[in-house]
Amino acid sequence: MFRVRRRGTTRTTPLVVLAATLVAALATPLVAGAQSIQQTQGQIATLSVELSQQEKASEIAANQYDADKANLATIENNIGRLQTQEAAKRTSIASTSQKLVVAVVRAYVLGAADAQILSLFNQKVTSSDARNVYEQQVVGDLNKLRNTYVAQKKSLEHTVAQLAAQRLQKQHQTAAMQYLLAENIQRSNQTRATLEKVTSRLKGEIINYEIAAGVAAAKAHNQAGETQAINAASAVGGQSAANQVISAIQSAITVPAIAEIAGSKQGLAAVAYAKSQIGVPYVWGGETPGVGFDCSGLTQWAWAKAGIAIPRTTETQWPAMHHVPLTQLQPGDLLFYYNLDGDHAVDHEVMYVGSGPWGVNTTIAAAHTGTNVSLAPLFTSGLIGAARP
Repeated sequence: MFRVRRRGTTRTTPLVVLAATLVAALATPLVAGAQSIQQTQGQIATLSVELSQQEKASEIAANQYDADKANLATIENNIGRLQTQEAAKRTSIASTSQKLVVAVVRAYVLGAADAQILSLFNQKVTSSDARNVYEQQVVGDLNKLRNTYVAQKKSLEHTVAQLAAQRLQKQHQTAAMQYLLAENIQRSNQTRATLEKVTSRLKGEIINYEIAAGVAAAKAHNQAGETQAINAASAVGGQSAANQVISAIQSAITVPAIAEIAGSKQGLAAVAYAKSQIGVPYVWGGETPGVGFDCSGLTQWAWAKAGIAIPRTTETQWPAMHHVPLTQLQPGDLLFYYNLDGDHAVDHEVMYVGSGPWGVNTTIAAAHTGTNVSLAPLFTSGLIGAARP
């Protein structure tokens, strides 16, 4: 899934403007046979850009939601830890307070004839031992307990302040996540409204246009163009349309030769678990089998079921794993993609399957909003490398 930066992910192109542009692009009716593909090519090109932007914007916000969700889990763990500390410190303070009361009473009682005692100690008699006992056991204990009590109170105040800060951060994080969800719902509605304007004939023309555009971009080594073609096709025809573009791109470029290598027991198990979720929808922050996954949620769950724990998000998985050459891929290995949303970071991943409809170039992933977990051809645009849990 695509990584998002907080510094404004999708607001450079407001949704209202997108919708207005798309409606204008579709305002001219397309009568079957009345217009050729050449006549509508400009319209399709405009629609391609807008659909790609909508698809990309959704993915960018989805990745931010993932990061926020992971941060929220950390905050909640911190809150639990601080609450435990607070309870323990309050118990310690209560105990110290009781001891302090006893010491104060004792000092008061033994200090009732303080003037007499001190005058006695000041006389030249053998009374230094008695004075030491008094100062150490009474005054000394009282001062020690008082210092302990003050230190414990300061420590408790620090913990309470930390707890308050974490709770405030949790509120802000939750509000940010709610905003992202609402924003994505609005964006999804806009995309749906756009697609409702597109006739079935235009859908086919768009997919064909994106196939040609993707191939041209691949031949020109234009990574952004390849990504746009895939996104736009996906917005119109889902994962199957995206796969058509990817397959066409693969046919136009040289794909790294991958030998058919038997995977490890755990790698094969991870693939089997991932395959068991084929058809499950892509869901923002999804990590629940049978309900929904995002790209990193699927891989984390599948490998956990296979017995290996890996980090939650794409950007934390990549540096935490052993990197392997693309020519030595094994089933279960994870393929990572870089800078797909222009942020110069690792922002998407798929799981290598090893055999399937695309032979040794078959992968599986929860791709993006609007698709289901499915098999897909290995896509090389933006591919930065592979890693093995």
